[in-house]
Amino acid sequence: MRVLAISLGLGLSPVMADTLSIRLDQANSGADQCPLVFVFDTTTETEFTQLQTKVVLLNTASGVLRLSLLDFQSLPAQGMRVRSFNLPNLDCADVGRVLFNAMGPCTPLAASACTAALTVSSETEIEVLK
Repeated sequence: MRVLAISLGLGLSPVMADTLSIRLDQANSGADQCPLVFVFDTTTETEFTQLQTKVVLLNTASGVLRLSLLDFQSLPAQGMRVRSFNLPNLDCADVGRVLFNAMGPCTPLAASACTAALTVSSETEIEVLK
């Protein structure tokens, strides 16, 4: 299992840095939809009251399939959350890549700080990019 983390720069040394990890855990086509399941895990003392990201779904030839805003809602301090997004009229087999274009809002941090720090991973056949 690959889990990549990001440093949120909350004032701790690099060895003791707080982390927020995000990975695409599942993508299984269903009845005329593509459910994408993401796992967030954090060691920070920061509670995120709002997490949204702008993503681009690309086909296997890197052509744009869809632009989406994914609302991950909240994430407690030192917690884990799993979020599923059912994308209608889309076969997961057609998705080759998920590109995270930008984070925001990412409350209480600035969206630019989250975007700059973001590192992503995937446990699926779909490549996840930043």
